[in-house]
Amino acid sequence: MALHDDKPRIVTALSVIPGLACVRFAWPEDKTDMPCIVVGEASNMPADHRDNRERITELEYYVRVFSAKAAEISCIASEADDIMLSLGYSRRRSQDVDGVGIRQKMMLYRIYL
Repeated sequence: MALHDDKPRIVTALSVIPGLACVRFAWPEDKTDMPCIVVGEASNMPADHRDNRERITELEYYVRVFSAKAAEISCIASEADDIMLSLGYSRRRSQDVDGVGIRQKMMLYRIYL
């Protein structure tokens, strides 16, 4: 079984959220890229083996929403959560990360393929 990479599908799905400046794989470089969603792989590991082959893979992805406005993050994060659930992911956790001038909502999702 080849190594799974679901980032392109996730980025395409999240790109429809209104008001986003970008959805990408790398952290925003400055405030002009905001609000922004960054998608990154958290883990990619075998979940089941049969006949010496990987049959099921567990994938986890971070979906991070960046903005200077807390209210904006809340709205975008809610829409992102709906989209991730519709893709078959389950939310493992969510947390607010405050920064100087930039806020972040970090959400972790899991799926078995």
